[in-house]
Amino acid sequence: MSTFGQGVIIYPLAKIVRDEHLQIGDFSTVDDFVYLDAGTSTRIGRYVHIGNHVSIFGGGELEVGDYAVIAAGSRVLTATDTDHEGARMSTHLPDEYRHVVRAKVTIGRDAFVGANSVVLPGVTLAEGCVVGAGSVVTGDLDAWTVYTGTPARPLRARTRPSRPGP
Repeated sequence: MSTFGQGVIIYPLAKIVRDEHLQIGDFSTVDDFVYLDAGTSTRIGRYVHIGNHVSIFGGGELEVGDYAVIAAGSRVLTATDTDHEGARMSTHLPDEYRHVVRAKVTIGRDAFVGANSVVLPGVTLAEGCVVGAGSVVTGDLDAWTVYTGTPARPLRARTRPSRPGP
């Protein structure tokens, strides 16, 4: 059963599937043209913004911490097909012909996923990290660090917020 906190805004042109596995914290927003597959479990914290044209898919698990942002056009994959041991990668095939890897994605408190970035399955974006626009995240990212590129690499440290959030 989905749970929505106080002041949650889900714009009318957002598409949410498996919403029975979705929890959204207070004052978070899901913009128009978002595709969100809540998979086995999706927990979105307080004051989170999911920008337009974001796709969250794969059918796995996602956790997004308070104050995080997933900016316009980004993709968050909680599963992907692989060619492991010669498996085929067509999503239309029966499971016995495929090798699907599902792994939890964690986007930490105060983290920011820049526009048109891609976050792959099994990745943890630690508290306060920033993914620059157009980056591809293939592995875990450290706290309070700015990353850019394909694959995402550290660029510089990020300053922590000077005031506590609401």
